[in-house]
Amino acid sequence: MSLQLFSEKHSEKPTFWNDATKYASITKDESFVEEIAYCMVTLHRTGA
Repeated sequence: MSLQLFSEKHSEKPTFWNDATKYASITKDESFVEEIAYCMVTLHRTGA
């Protein structure tokens, strides 16, 4: 992926992951935070 494409993707509207990360950082909902962390780790491990 070129640098131009990478920067273009980050200038788009907020995505689910951006919203979920922001919410997880401010919420007291531990089960949501655990689920998001699990999803992120699983996706990272599988290379998705």
